Amino acid sequence: MNLKFNLSEFSGQAPVFPLPHVIQFPQTMLPLHIFEERYQAMLEAALDGEKMIAMGVLKPGWEENYSGNPDIYATVCLGTIIQHEPYEDGRSNIILYGLSRARIQKIITPRPFRTAKIQLLEDQYDGLNVAAIEALQKRILELYGEYVIEFADNGVKYPTLSDGEFTLGALADAVSAVLGLSPEDMVYLLEELRVEMRAQYLIRRLQEKMKTHFSPPYKPLATDHILPNFKQIHLN
Repeated sequence: MNLKFNLSEFSGQAPVFPLPHVIQFPQTMLPLHIFEERYQAMLEAALDGEKMIAMGVLKPGWEENYSGNPDIYATVCLGTIIQHEPYEDGRSNIILYGLSRARIQKIITPRPFRTAKIQLLEDQYDGLNVAAIEALQKRILELYGEYVIEFADNGVKYPTLSDGEFTLGALADAVSAVLGLSPEDMVYLLEELRVEMRAQYLIRRLQEKMKTHFSPPYKPLATDHILPNFKQIHLN
């Protein structure tokens, strides 16, 4: 889903919700259960304001100071609340839609939850021509399609993707969000603004997952021959 939001009037400030193993990417939806009191207050502030939350990532070692303010990575994903389901005891379920990568410039208030001044970040396509972009899009979709077929019976619902719906950067983000990659991989993919590097890194990770899980040993499908219109009919 590619929802349209205008960030031209964004204030540049947002509450920060840092988690250790949950990482959001732009143009993806993230369901969250808000139960800690400080984050209930965070959600209330967000709903009273611009309805935005910056999803952050806790650095390793966060367990020693979780009730305080453990270190977080500077790159976050700014998201907007598109659904809110409150409970009588103060807990809430929300769905956050990712809007943009952003970088924390300054923590404005550290407690009871962090709010930060953030700078929105844009994907960088330097050195990528149309042919190179199309080749990377095609390779990601081929590998993703093979991955979905292989793991179709694991109970996970994988989204249908097409390179006609996404820029290369957004396509890489959409695939990264559903593969169950390690937190280290996810942090790298969130922090990397160079789209070519992000796409190539994702392709390597997809290839590694194929080689690890396929039996017999993984052999790429000859998609150019058996699926000539693969980009249009990609299945989940």
